Amino acid sequence: MYSVVMNKIIFAFFAALLFDSFEVFARPRVNPITSYSRLWLEWNVTPNVKWAPRSVDPEADPDRTLNVLKLQPVVPFQLNEDWTVLTRTIFRFVSSPSASPEVGLSPFGVPTVLGFNQRNRTGLSDVSPTAFVVPNLGPDWTIGLGPSFVIPAADVPTNSGKLSVGPALLGYYHRGPWIVGARMRNIWSVAGDPQRADVNRFIAQPLIRYQFSKNWYFTSSPIIASDWTRPDGDGWTVPVGGGLGYSFRLASQPMQISLEGYYNVVKPSVAGEKLLGDWTIRTQWQVLFPQ
Repeated sequence: MYSVVMNKIIFAFFAALLFDSFEVFARPRVNPITSYSRLWLEWNVTPNVKWAPRSVDPEADPDRTLNVLKLQPVVPFQLNEDWTVLTRTIFRFVSSPSASPEVGLSPFGVPTVLGFNQRNRTGLSDVSPTAFVVPNLGPDWTIGLGPSFVIPAADVPTNSGKLSVGPALLGYYHRGPWIVGARMRNIWSVAGDPQRADVNRFIAQPLIRYQFSKNWYFTSSPIIASDWTRPDGDGWTVPVGGGLGYSFRLASQPMQISLEGYYNVVKPSVAGEKLLGDWTIRTQWQVLFPQ
């Protein structure tokens, strides 16, 4: 009697295991990049920033904080079974260290700059829409090419003051727990305020993501940039780092949150000084909408 009961239990166990495995393999795999719309909120905080080199302000200290808040809706539009247009628009809200000169009289009665009143300038920065044309290569690959724009949204020091345009490229491999790839672009200014500096800027954002479990994942997605208008390669910013993310559902809505840290190994130089802080802390919140 005991052996009969045990045989039934073992049979039921392996039958359930086989059924679950059949469901997993029978379930169609989807492309994780083009099968979801995302409402993406990202906050980057860089402490210990200087507003200017000491050649401009001898009292400038690395005691300011740069804040960049990004709202990034990502929306795919399926044209047909073979092609998708993947749109990504970045709205940047920037709080950047700045200063206004304090003008007074010298001991000789001559108007002069006595010092600088340091404060952060805050406002909407450039808006960056990008559209990638993506062929349907199956669930393992996403490759796209398209135009990218930078539009100055307000007449404040937090934006570039230039309308810029250039090509953008993305490529991702995603299989099992891994997503590996990058997106990049190079933009040149074509119009805008003639008193503002021209733009020739390269940006690349590699991505390595590993899903530890159903909920937890590791992610590394540093923003590598180069300002080609700077001489002798002084315009490079190269961070290294990563962090942890957590996937969950609020009611029935899928979401993701993450906390990441990046050390700025290479920083741009201004008058021979590094104005950017060593570390950038990033927090993200994504709301996913299956297509």
